[in-house]
Amino acid sequence: MLLAAIAVPIQAPLPAMTLLLMAALFLPPVFRALKLPELLGLILAGVLLGPSVFNILEPKADTVALLAGVGKLYLMFLAGLEIDLSQFQAARDRSLRFGLATFAIPLSVGLLIGLGFGFNLNSAFLIGSLLASHTLLTLPIVEHYGLLRQRAVAATLGATIFTDIGALLVLAVCLAVQSGDGGITAIARDLLIFSVFIALVLYGVKPLSRWFFQRARANERNQFLFIFLVLLLVSLGAQAIQLDMIIGAFLAGLAVNETLQDEPVREKVDFFGKVFFLPCFFIDIGLLLNPVAFWQTLTTATSLTIAIIGGLFGSKFLAAFAVKQREGYRWEEVRLMWSLSLPQVAATLAAAQAGLKAQLISPAVFDSIIALVLVTVLIGPLLTDRFAQRLCWIRQREDRSTPVAFLD
Repeated sequence: MLLAAIAVPIQAPLPAMTLLLMAALFLPPVFRALKLPELLGLILAGVLLGPSVFNILEPKADTVALLAGVGKLYLMFLAGLEIDLSQFQAARDRSLRFGLATFAIPLSVGLLIGLGFGFNLNSAFLIGSLLASHTLLTLPIVEHYGLLRQRAVAATLGATIFTDIGALLVLAVCLAVQSGDGGITAIARDLLIFSVFIALVLYGVKPLSRWFFQRARANERNQFLFIFLVLLLVSLGAQAIQLDMIIGAFLAGLAVNETLQDEPVREKVDFFGKVFFLPCFFIDIGLLLNPVAFWQTLTTATSLTIAIIGGLFGSKFLAAFAVKQREGYRWEEVRLMWSLSLPQVAATLAAAQAGLKAQLISPAVFDSIIALVLVTVLIGPLLTDRFAQRLCWIRQREDRSTPVAFLD
């Protein structure tokens, strides 16, 4: 610990919550002014408040654990909620093909990296799954340029469903194997239970949410409480069948996705989570980081960090290139798909935290994943903005009768 002797960790709920809210209020604007991601500011706040520096907040304190735990669920819930299902339906075949490529290739690369650095097969599979998903962090950029209906963009957005569910499924199997319940029969049983659970959530919660919203049309308060209750109940349901709660949270977001599309309460659901719960989760990530150990990982385990970051960048590009000929994409579209699939935030952070807690990955891997998240959060938007501008420029040059491959 750097300065741990300066303070005794705060355990009382109210002071702990006050500190979390102060950090969430004051640090992000500073990083915005510096043109750095707010996420970086929140993680840094956790590092400073945590046991490795000032030792003001304890990650295991009840208040911190509760708020960060709900924040992790809310993060995955919003990941499911923000997927545009209409775009997926409009470009279903393209989405599935790119989803398979951008899941399988990074998974395979991550698996090889894990095995190459001496991890067992189970841990190596989890490392692969951490590279397989992606977060729609740069969605506002392509929306700004009017490219949401562009075929490559639509395919990438739709592929998120495949990659996130696939990555979470791998996580569920790896956790089952780690717990000692990992025989072939047990894995087949778990996959069957997982499939039944998906069906029950998607085909049960969806009509139920529509029915409730019709009955509570004029009562946004009850609508909000219903959505939050769905998040918690489905997450607890996942836990009851030995799945990680983040899987249930993601499925809950998918289940109420269409119901909330045109509802005014949707903005309140986003606002409440992003203002209150999500910052607590990101601060908690910082509380778990030891800056000395993190720096040692980057310096002494440099090859591991470079392999993970380079593996992600290379495998995501290979995935976009793999579908180029089949779909007839031009190079500008391939580059845009690559940049859109680079950012690793939601599923990657949540799964990495679950893997660290289950001792599936080492602290060095966890630190490398944090470095990966920070790098992709910084570089992904820059690349997306550049490639989106390029594609818009090409569209403007082409004849109006032959636009840049927009969906019919």
